[in-house]
Order: sequence, then structure tokens, then C-alpha cells
Amino acid sequence: MTNRVKAPATQSGAMLIRTAGRRRNRWSGYLFVGPALLVLMVTSILPIVYVVWMSFQEQTLAGKFEFNGIANYDKLIHDPLYFKSIVNTLTYTVGSAALGLSAAILLAVVLNRNVKGSKFFRILFFLPSVTSEVVTAMMFLWLLDSNFGLMNYMTEQMGFGRINWLLDPTLAMLSVIIVGAWRGASYNTPLFLSAIQNIPKELYEAAAIDGAKSIQQFFRITLPMIVPILSYTIIMAFIGSFQMVAIVDLLTNGGPLDSTMVTLKYIWRQGFEFNNLGYAATLSLGLLPILFFITWIQMRISNRGAA
Repeated sequence: MTNRVKAPATQSGAMLIRTAGRRRNRWSGYLFVGPALLVLMVTSILPIVYVVWMSFQEQTLAGKFEFNGIANYDKLIHDPLYFKSIVNTLTYTVGSAALGLSAAILLAVVLNRNVKGSKFFRILFFLPSVTSEVVTAMMFLWLLDSNFGLMNYMTEQMGFGRINWLLDPTLAMLSVIIVGAWRGASYNTPLFLSAIQNIPKELYEAAAIDGAKSIQQFFRITLPMIVPILSYTIIMAFIGSFQMVAIVDLLTNGGPLDSTMVTLKYIWRQGFEFNNLGYAATLSLGLLPILFFITWIQMRISNRGAA
């Protein structure tokens, strides 16, 4: 009889101990996650909330902010230069991504062959990606200089005369694209090289036995096998293009005739050159649909690769 009475009490006591342990573990988890959440809130969430608040404000001559409703959003809708900057950004993105990724794949294929000095060239081709954008822009500013640039010296030797690389609206965008492609190729070449080296050699041996030439092996084996890393680099190129401002700022300052005015440069100009921080905040929020769309594509590609 005594055992029957004590058993439930013992069980209930054990349950209380387990419950207390679970609560302790739960609070321990919150304690570990708390600092990370605090950093995330301070560095990401609060700035986003502040930008949204600023988008409904107008900065006065005294430096104060006054509520102006949706005036900034109405201005954004009727701002042709903002939409031109988006077109310029997309032009730069497509051009630099296509040229840079093509060059990176070609370099990776060449470096994958056991040519003499391949390790040295791997390091050499990777250097531009770790070089500061400011240093890169200053180097190309000297190369493309209309009077003393190396490119114009070469064109004069070939009989084409001097070319205004950075003063012609069409050539200025082309020059910026080449600079972006040069940096992108240096970063992506090691990625493609690693992907190519992971392809089983048996596939190439079987293709060679069947009579497939090198170009056929590339399109039927190499290219399909590196599609996952290619998708990743394309998405990263799109994201990086919307963050590109230093090269444009130093090479062309958005000109000539706003032909190289990319979106981030335009936002910077409105906020820090014209002291219109409220409108600059609105312009930055206008990029959210585009960035959400790019993120959605990236998530679909990642989920498809995981499946």
C-alpha cells in the first residue's frame, strides 16, 4: 500500500525535474542566441526601420527633417534619371557578367591543363580580385587616359588615333564593363577551376574513345557539370553590380551625359552631394523589389540544386 502511494509522487517529482530542466535548457538557448540577435537588430533591422522613416521625411536647409508624406515616392515615380540608372546598372551587369564569366571559364579550362607555370598564373589571375576597387580604378584611369594612356598609345601605333575612352557615352560604359569583367574573371576563375578539377576524368576518357573532340567534350561534359557553380556566380554578379560605385565614381563620376550613372552612384549623389537624405532613402527602398526578385531566383536555384 505504501509503495502504491509513493510511486505517483516519485513520478510527479521526476516530471517536475524534467520540466525544470527543459525550461533551463530553453533559457540557455535564448542566452546563446541573444547576442547574435542583438547584433542583427543593431546592424540590420534598426537601420532598415530608420531608412523607411527617412523616406517619409524632407531635409530642410537647417538640417532638420520634416514629414512630407509620400512626396518622395511620387518624385521617384517621375524621376527619369533613376530609371535610367537602373537600366545602366542592368547593362553593366549583363555585360560584365557575360564577358567576365566567359573569360573565367576559358582561363579555368586553360589552367586545368598541365601547362608550364600554371600555378604561377593561377596566383596572377587571382590578384585583381583581392585588389582594392580604388587601386583598380586608378590603374585603369591611367591606362585609358586620353592623352597619356597606354591604350591610346597602342591605338596610335596601329593607326587608329586617340580614342576618348571615358569621354564618349558609349565607350565609357564599355570601359566600365571591361573593368568589372576583369575583376569578376579574376574572382571566378579559381571557382570554375575547382569545379572542373572535380569532374571525373573517366567521362573525358570515355568521350575520347567515342571520338569526341575537345570542343565537344567542353559543351557536353565540362559545361553541364559546372552549371551549379555557374548559376551561383551569375547571381553573385547581379548582387555585386548593385553595390558597385567606387569604380564608376573614380573613372567617370557617372558621366558623360549620365551614361554610366549606376543606381548606387545616383543614390549616393542624392544623399551626400545634394544633402537630400530623405529622397536617397526612398531611392534605396525602390531597389527592394529588384533585390527580392534576385534573391527569389537564387533560392529557387539553391533548392533545385539541393533536390
